[in-house]
This record gives sequence, structure tokens and C-alpha cells, in this order.
Amino acid sequence: MSDPSNAPPPQPAPPPWPVPPAKKGMSTGCIIGLIVGLVGLVLVAMLVAIAIPVGRKVLDKARSLQVKATAKGLEIAVKGYVNEYSRLPNLGTSNEGAFMESEGLVLDTLTGKNTDQNPRQIGFFELPPPKGPGGSFTTSSGVELRDLFGNRFRMHFDWNGDGSIPDPEHSGASLPGPVIIYSAGADGDYTTWKDNVKSWGP
Repeated sequence: MSDPSNAPPPQPAPPPWPVPPAKKGMSTGCIIGLIVGLVGLVLVAMLVAIAIPVGRKVLDKARSLQVKATAKGLEIAVKGYVNEYSRLPNLGTSNEGAFMESEGLVLDTLTGKNTDQNPRQIGFFELPPPKGPGGSFTTSSGVELRDLFGNRFRMHFDWNGDGSIPDPEHSGASLPGPVIIYSAGADGDYTTWKDNVKSWGP
């Protein structure tokens, strides 16, 4: 006969209602991973927001250096013309306060296309090919030269032969030479000199 003291304890009766399965919560590692990911996305967005204007400034600076080289090339071309013919070309004006834009007669003269102004047909300047908004283009009014920002160059000449030209940037001042050249720069505004590209100065 078995000893009742050795019998297993009775099991508790099941509850009268169904017991839902335990919910599996996110582990601490998953939560930390999500936080790190969100922080990373915020940092990337901040870096992109910083990099875009910085990259644009770097690109504008590089373009400005190329534009300045073109302006200096035009200046050298005019000086070469003066050395060859001992005069400035007749461009239809003698007003030193006025400017000529880089198109038509002045370019035809410096490239040797206009034989009235350049009878020896010497190519003092070589027109660069089109490159984006810049370079040389042929329009209904003739050839024109634009900088890499899409602006024409402005040219002031020493028409009275006194060796100086009124400074368009500083009223009352003057600059030496037979010609000075500038463009409007990245903002396309000739009156905002901060970013204008000039053949003179640094």
C-alpha cells in the first residue's frame, strides 16, 4: 500500500478565461540601434546642408579664376593691338565713361576678322568654344563672348590717350592702361563689386 505523503501535489486548476501570450518587447539593443540610426540621419542631413553652399562657393571661385584669365587675355589682346598699330581700334565711341561689351566689332577686330580695323588680320585673341553658359556664341548681331556665369565682359578704353581710365568701381579714381575689363561675376550684377571679376587687382 502506497504512502499518501509521497503523492505529488495537486496542480492548480486552469483559469476560466483564456490567457493571452506574453508580448515580446523591443530589446535594449534594438532601441539603441534605432537611436544611433536616427542620430546618424540627422548628422548626414546637417552635413549635406553645410556642404551644398560650401561646394557652390568653391565652384564659383574656380569659375572666377577662369573668367579672370579670359579677361586678362582680352587685355593682352588690346595691348597687342596697340603695340601693332600704335592706336586703339575705332569702335565708334570716344567716351571714357562708356563701356563696350564683348561682342561684335571689338571681337571681330581682335580676332582679325574685321580688316578695316585690323588690316593685317592678326589674331590677337582666340575665342574660346562654348562651355555651358560661357564661351563664344554667334548670334544674329554677330559673335559675342560670355564668361562662365553667362555674362558679357565690359571693356573701358583710354580713348584720350592719357594713360588712365576712370575706375568704374571707385568714383573719382582712375586705373592705368589702355583698357580695363570686368564681368558681373556669379550674381550677374555689374554693380555689386564684391564678386565682380576684374582684369586689374588681385
